[in-house]
Amino acid sequence: MPSLNSSLNLGQRALSINQRAMHTVGHNIANQETEGFSRQQLHSGTSAPDPTGVGGGADAQPTTRVYDKFVQRKILQENPRSGMFRSRGEFLQKIEIIFSETEGNGLHNALNEFWNSWSQLSNNPESESARIQVKVQSDVLARRFRGMHSQLQGLRSEINGRLSANINKVNELGKKVAELNRQINTYEDGQRIANDMRDARNQAIEELSELVDVNSFEDPNGRITVIIGRDWTLAEGNNHYHLEGNMKGGELGMLRIDGVSVNDNRRDLTRTFREGEMSEMLRMRDETIVEYQHNLDEMAFNLAAQVNKLHATGTGINSAKDMMKSTFGLNSEALNQPLPFLKDGIFQLHLVDPHNEILETYELEIQSGVDTLPDIVNRLNQTVNDPGLLQASIEADGSMLLQSGHDYKFIFGEDQSGVTQVLGLNSFFDTLKGAEDIHLGQHIRENPNNISTGKDLVPGDNRVALEIAKLQTRPTMRDETMTFDEYYNGVLTGMGLKIQRNKTDQAHQESMVRQFKEIRSSISAVNMDEELTDMMQYQKAYEASARFINTVDEMMETVINM
Repeated sequence: MPSLNSSLNLGQRALSINQRAMHTVGHNIANQETEGFSRQQLHSGTSAPDPTGVGGGADAQPTTRVYDKFVQRKILQENPRSGMFRSRGEFLQKIEIIFSETEGNGLHNALNEFWNSWSQLSNNPESESARIQVKVQSDVLARRFRGMHSQLQGLRSEINGRLSANINKVNELGKKVAELNRQINTYEDGQRIANDMRDARNQAIEELSELVDVNSFEDPNGRITVIIGRDWTLAEGNNHYHLEGNMKGGELGMLRIDGVSVNDNRRDLTRTFREGEMSEMLRMRDETIVEYQHNLDEMAFNLAAQVNKLHATGTGINSAKDMMKSTFGLNSEALNQPLPFLKDGIFQLHLVDPHNEILETYELEIQSGVDTLPDIVNRLNQTVNDPGLLQASIEADGSMLLQSGHDYKFIFGEDQSGVTQVLGLNSFFDTLKGAEDIHLGQHIRENPNNISTGKDLVPGDNRVALEIAKLQTRPTMRDETMTFDEYYNGVLTGMGLKIQRNKTDQAHQESMVRQFKEIRSSISAVNMDEELTDMMQYQKAYEASARFINTVDEMMETVINM
């Protein structure tokens, strides 16, 4: 038969349970706004009855988190894609600004002004103002190409900086997970439950999942192993293995990401991230932006090639020269190799007298894949056969020098081989890489009268200027299937479609993550109405337990006073 003492103990345990329950409610209310906090609940169980079957009251069970690990795992799976779409949208918007045509400052407008200036020059090839306009608009176009290419390169450098910051953040989160692993293991060794530490660890892993794709699992000791990318272990037990940005290896000036493990063992992880902000930054830096740079390079290089092809063999007011040096020089190794990009065909030079009359035409047969620069120089000198008329030589820097004799000058004639373009002879634009380095030829910058407008030194001849102006509507890009405008419009249209598709994907992904978080919130978040209801219930239970103890105390006093 239970004694009054056992009844007092029963009441004392009831008081303690309700006091702990009230404390848990207060803890929940205090952490209502704490990010990642899961509300906690105190559970109680029935104490064992005595041999007669009389109940022994209740015993407190450990305080637990209200938490659904499957919902949390789904959030960790979807978070990296949200980070990826978000990062892609941010940088596509910046690329769109670089290609923007607002306020008349875009490449499209510069191209139109360039073609218009040539059209006006073709109408009046002897006009000094028209020539100056061609020079100015051509220089504007070249600067626009270089500026856009430079801005894209600057965006790649910006991504480098962002990657460095994210590497530091990943390392901090990995270190935090490892430290929380240690604290949780130590705390729970004493048969306690580290609810708040587990919440903090989950929150760190969730933040990490926005940066990189994450996989994690918990061992029997409560420690979590975090794997990022395909297979790099960031945190394992009490240990963490950090990432490091490295400029060595890969493309010059572009940061690569190394994983550093024990004994300073390193592995290149740059291509191992599949989703998350960092993976998209790397794709944006090394693929998307580079593709747009290549688009600009292709356009600028093709524009220069087409204009130079017509300009090199044309003539202007001041076209006949007594000396000309090629723009591009070759190193010693290249001098012994066949010149690239040549075609089989003839290359002509006209010798001109002081009255601008053509005295002689020298014609060379060029073989692609065979002829080196020394071959061409030797063949030209053999063809002329008189250094007093015209002589070719190779300078110390590997460039070709053409020099006529006293009172003689020269101009270029038909060039089926492309020698003038390959070497940069009488070129309008100079470029080796495309948009990155395109410039107006120095002889054009120095004197607009060097602009070729016609052929054969005929005054008023506009054939070359007219042909260059017609390039605007002539299919010259992509195997002569589209015009410059069509090609550039295609680039802009493709960009717009990428931006719109990403917006749609991002909205869908964020909606999905938001729904999973709402499910988690409905399970784990603190609800003030529920907490206040529980608080009133525990308060009443506490008061009832206190009254029960008081009643038992009175009963004991009665027994004592008998």
